[in-house]
Amino acid sequence: MDWEHRHKPPKTRATIADVARTAGVSKTTISRFLSKQYDSISADTLKRIEQTIAELNYRPNRMARGLKQDRSYLIGFVVANIANPYATSILRGAEQVCEKHGYNLLVCNTDQDADKELRYFDLLQTHRIDGLLINTTGMNNAILHDFTKDNMPVVLVDRKVPELEADLVGTDNRSATADALHYLIDCGYDRIAFFTETIGSTSPRYERAEVFRNLLQERGHPSVDDFYEVDFKDNDLFERGLDRFLASSDGSNRVIFAGNAVVLLKLIGALKDRKLRIPEHISLIGFDNPEWAPYVGPGITTISQPTFEIGTIAMEQVLKRIEGDTSPPQITELAATLLTRGSTFDVRKG
Repeated sequence: MDWEHRHKPPKTRATIADVARTAGVSKTTISRFLSKQYDSISADTLKRIEQTIAELNYRPNRMARGLKQDRSYLIGFVVANIANPYATSILRGAEQVCEKHGYNLLVCNTDQDADKELRYFDLLQTHRIDGLLINTTGMNNAILHDFTKDNMPVVLVDRKVPELEADLVGTDNRSATADALHYLIDCGYDRIAFFTETIGSTSPRYERAEVFRNLLQERGHPSVDDFYEVDFKDNDLFERGLDRFLASSDGSNRVIFAGNAVVLLKLIGALKDRKLRIPEHISLIGFDNPEWAPYVGPGITTISQPTFEIGTIAMEQVLKRIEGDTSPPQITELAATLLTRGSTFDVRKG
């Protein structure tokens, strides 16, 4: 191979002018096509433009397009804990909608750290994001209020912020928790413990805890005080809480209700360390339905949240706001599904 062939300059990238000239239309028509404004373009012209774009391997310059339209085509997604399967499934749903509409996601994982969340807010503003999805820590609410006052489209994912004028998409946590508790009580469990991560200002955890206490009290169940709030940064606190419940419930028909998938996995490991079999020695149910739940022991009974759908609806809502929708903020709470497996059973039937 000679030097000239080896060092042949790269082929010039096709421009919008090249596409317009080859397709025999104006650059304005191509711009309308790229913006999906098809109403004023005939079917034959649409087909010709599509063929020309494919032949020329044309790729729009999104940065230039964004500057012209005063958009970045970037959406921020701030998530409290990316290790939680709940968050990753929502991310997949949001990403699918983004790709369909020509936007890109900037994903920021705060690890429940308020300072880290604050730094990400600064970063996203630097990148001139067009909208924000947030699974908030609940500790930087003033900044979110400022965003909405500056007309930044903000959609809350699952976690509420008091008095914030923003859309919210999440699970109907109260109904889902109540359904699970009614099921456990009707199965005949004498003791029901609820383990949750630190509640703080995290609204789903608060709602689930509130339903646990109120519903058991209404039904006259003795487990109202079997409530354990744990911080996994202090593992001894979790271990002591678990041992306290196990000791006080020994000999009873007992079950532990895990507040999310992170707590559920922690409990499975801790029970195994204590050589306690599920459900022979203790039953287990979890909020969230991680992929591994059907394959652990006899299968873990879980509450399955419509996480992918939450992601798609949240992203569609943010895009509506970007396009100018000024209707009042909407709260969309989707129903969860109780999936019963071998980790729970009707104890009265043995």
